Amino acid sequence: MVMGPTPEVVVQQYTALIGRPVLPAYWSLGFQLCRYGYENDKDISDLYADMKTAGIPYDVQYADIDYMERQLDFVLDKDFQGLPALVDRMRGEGMKFIFILDPAISGNETAGSYPAFDRGVQDDVFIKWPPTLSNDIVWGKVWPDYPNVTVNTSLDWDTQVELYRSYAAFPDFFLSRTADWWHREISDFYHNTMKFDGLWIDMNEPASFVHGTVGGKCLGDPIYEKPPYMPPLESKHMGLSHKTLCMNSQQFLPDGTPVKHYDVHTLYGWSHTKPTYDALLNVTGERGIVVTRSTYPSSGKWAGHWLGDNNASWDQLYKSIIGMMEFSLFGISYLGAFYPYSRNHNGLGNPVSMKSGVVWAADGEGVQDPTSHQGRISFAFM
Repeated sequence: MVMGPTPEVVVQQYTALIGRPVLPAYWSLGFQLCRYGYENDKDISDLYADMKTAGIPYDVQYADIDYMERQLDFVLDKDFQGLPALVDRMRGEGMKFIFILDPAISGNETAGSYPAFDRGVQDDVFIKWPPTLSNDIVWGKVWPDYPNVTVNTSLDWDTQVELYRSYAAFPDFFLSRTADWWHREISDFYHNTMKFDGLWIDMNEPASFVHGTVGGKCLGDPIYEKPPYMPPLESKHMGLSHKTLCMNSQQFLPDGTPVKHYDVHTLYGWSHTKPTYDALLNVTGERGIVVTRSTYPSSGKWAGHWLGDNNASWDQLYKSIIGMMEFSLFGISYLGAFYPYSRNHNGLGNPVSMKSGVVWAADGEGVQDPTSHQGRISFAFM
């Protein structure tokens, strides 16, 4: 129990217990642009030029999974081969760059062609079944596609997942060897492919596009997959393995104690966050920032958080204020979508300029850009 007696003292006592919030880099308080759906590096280059022309204050640019070849972590897509040079130029002009990483690693690549998976197998970092059930990896499906396929996006989502998504392995981030593997992959990407200033980690509940495992047959005692008492979720009838790993998957605590995924599921994103933060600091030599989708008490020591895929509406702005106040009580102070983590994330299918502020630029009749005005006010206070 944290006794207070005042709300302010309660927060002070609670964060003394779980850890004080991370101090974000100063630049991370500026306006940030992100999008799922950049088609190539020219999209980002043109947007950057348009933002400068419009005079909109803008400090950070992101790359979502589009920059990856078939959504494979640490592999640059053929349409983004110019991105490293663009990032170097942007950083040389004072900008910062953040890219996304998901925990799931494709297992359907030709041996020797995908070091992240090959070295992960060699280092034994992926979550498996208990040896009494199987020696295999517990395969899920997330974003990576099979090699040499053309995705038919007119098909329904579940059919696309079945036909096109590769088998994916989930690292067990409780293990020190997994943290070492993750650090090496991030370091190799930074030094040999592209520089960056922060990392955005996603899908780390862990989320999967199949239920439990490929084929849907979870091994072991079914009581852990469908316990007698389930929260009143829409997916209650699907059990706990709905859109995530089987609960009987085996993980290991840092001291080597084997545990069921059932016992540590809510800690997966937490366990993913510290190795990412440590790697960022070590590889870049700068403070930087990590933002994570899944959190747990004390995650704020290492990362910020975003409050979901918000709509650009007054209702969502209103709710974001509530969310920011709540998460500040939880020891996670760097969060948004609006302030202090001010990131504009554009969805797939919208024009690149949509929500960037460029569409509000002056039209020759003296129409003032509200994004530019708000940005200048924010910068004046900083």
